[in-house]
Amino acid sequence: MENYGVLSLLPPLVAIVLCFVTKQVLLSMFMGIFTGGLIVCGFNPGAGITYTLKILVQNLGDPDNALLVIFTMFMGVGIAFIWRLGGSFALARAAKHRFKKRRSICLGTWGLGICTSINDCLVAAVDGNVFRDICKEYRISSEKFSYVLDSTAAPCAALLISDWIAYQISMIAQGIKLTGITDIKPMAAYIHSLPFNMYSILTILFVAFIMYTGMDYGPMLKAEDRCLETGKYTRDGAMPMMDVGNDLGEPKMERPMIKTFVLPIGLALLTIFFGIGWTGKEHFAEGILSVLENCDASSALLWGSFVMAATGVALALGTKLMDFKETMNTIVDGFKLMVLTGAILVLAWSLGSITKQLGLANFVVELITTHNIPFGVLPPVIMLISILIAFATGTSWGTMAIMTPLAISLGYKLTGDPNISVALSGAVLSGAIFGDHSSPVSDTTVMASIFSGADHIDHVATQLPYAMSVGGVILVLYTIYGFTRISPFILLPIGLVTLCVMATFLHKYYLKKYNINPEYANFMTKDFVHKN
Repeated sequence: MENYGVLSLLPPLVAIVLCFVTKQVLLSMFMGIFTGGLIVCGFNPGAGITYTLKILVQNLGDPDNALLVIFTMFMGVGIAFIWRLGGSFALARAAKHRFKKRRSICLGTWGLGICTSINDCLVAAVDGNVFRDICKEYRISSEKFSYVLDSTAAPCAALLISDWIAYQISMIAQGIKLTGITDIKPMAAYIHSLPFNMYSILTILFVAFIMYTGMDYGPMLKAEDRCLETGKYTRDGAMPMMDVGNDLGEPKMERPMIKTFVLPIGLALLTIFFGIGWTGKEHFAEGILSVLENCDASSALLWGSFVMAATGVALALGTKLMDFKETMNTIVDGFKLMVLTGAILVLAWSLGSITKQLGLANFVVELITTHNIPFGVLPPVIMLISILIAFATGTSWGTMAIMTPLAISLGYKLTGDPNISVALSGAVLSGAIFGDHSSPVSDTTVMASIFSGADHIDHVATQLPYAMSVGGVILVLYTIYGFTRISPFILLPIGLVTLCVMATFLHKYYLKKYNINPEYANFMTKDFVHKN
């Protein structure tokens, strides 16, 4: 693979800058890919366009990518039936009797995200469908809702039982093999690295703190102020990735039933869990992690989304709330609901593909490995490189594949200690997820915007200060660890307290900056009792 040096930075840079300047995600991503095509083709415009189209076709035709697009389309069909049959309305009405406070909705969203974190896409799809309309009822902004979805998905998947864990173990195994370490096994190395995955741990706890206290700050505070004051789920002029109400029209209110919400999602979840077990059944004797490592999670997700859509069809016809023609029209409308989503996902994958071809990751890694550095700065440097790669490419898994073996090798070269070396994989994962959360070209960030019904750029802009707060504290903690070797079990509580104090201070600062009425500000930070 040819290394284009500093030119490899241009495609993601063009895409990211244009995203924030123009607010047009499709155009921005395409221009980033086209910039890469120009570089590869020696700045020949005609050849650059041809190459760009070739990259798009290749990524759309990739079996794994196509599978996720179809998964998304079937989810759209399931969502369409849930809405049209009145399931969302029935659930929101029932929630008014059980969830009396705004805080409980926020924490419920966070808790369900943790429970469904067997796959990060699953968190966005299930949690988004369950709480999206309830959040509107309780005046929780789309920005805050999408933040919860995004910031519980990957961090929880990286720590709990999920396909992420199996992937991490396989990357650590590559690093151990490359380095020649023989006195620690990949599974033991993964367990040892867990407390060093500080971004995931502190992000999960920080989300809970924000949801419980309402200590929002930065643009998120302004978004919450808008929603509480006016009831506007998104800002004026926003372009939601999915607006079910506008796209699908009014639901049928003759007999709104909770089962039209619960059955499609419940059966989809059961199918996904069954699919994971079925495709990894040959490894049951080796344990759950071996099953996750060898299962076909993507196919399981596809089966689950199909069951969700099929259940919607069965309920529509079985309850006689829709005739055959209405049912078929709803299927088509469900597909339409996700067309923009599919386009953005293909563009995001294509941008990651072109940056890989240009050798972006190798260029970034070479910048640091050509200089002799002390071990003390290695943990934060590894995190920073991982952030840059994930931010530019929009993929945390790709970042882990590049950086995990390298980090373990560098750590062993500088210390000769296998335990310290494998711990650095935690710094890689922290940087990968932080960069992924901060990037508008990340597919998981796009998924959070989709299922929350948020404007994608608004989601990224409001989440970024929170991600930077956690990431900044962790960089300091990694530096302290690098020079002192203090246990992460001591550093993590220090980091959490620091974040809570920081959020409290910034909350008060931004209340004054945005000139929010003090009495209303006090109301914002307290539980919001829903008024029927």
